[in-house]
Amino acid sequence: MSTSTLVRHPRRSPFTEVREARRQRVLQLSAVISAIAGVTATALALVTVGLGL
Repeated sequence: MSTSTLVRHPRRSPFTEVREARRQRVLQLSAVISAIAGVTATALALVTVGLGL
């Protein structure tokens, strides 16, 4: 993680904090969805290979 995300700037407004929190939630949700899609694709590939044997 870069140090710029850990340093709090004294002039940040509450709106900036809310936007940043929302952005973090979107990134986390995106990561979870990507992980689920990856696991699903892997499982489907394994099933397909298993049925092909």
